[in-house]
Amino acid sequence: MASKQKSGRSSKFPFIFAVAAFLMLVYAVGSLISMQVEIAQKSAEHDDLNNRLYELKTQNEMLERYASDEYRLGYVEDIARNELDYSYADEKIYYFVPEN
Repeated sequence: MASKQKSGRSSKFPFIFAVAAFLMLVYAVGSLISMQVEIAQKSAEHDDLNNRLYELKTQNEMLERYASDEYRLGYVEDIARNELDYSYADEKIYYFVPEN
């Protein structure tokens, strides 16, 4: 009778070990998938930030050009025309309205 208990106990040990190994494997695979998703998100965020950096550098270069004395008048004129809708007194402005 004692031998039956021992053999029953020894047959459960490999099963528990196999279940534990399987659960560890599932956890490792889940962690890898989670990390890959996070890497893809961070990579997309990195690309967006690089694009934004390029836009800001381009805008900064344009503002530096406008800050020089030779372009300052052009910058003021650009702002007046495009943002404030100003024009010279002797100018004629034509607006093209599409017909429906």
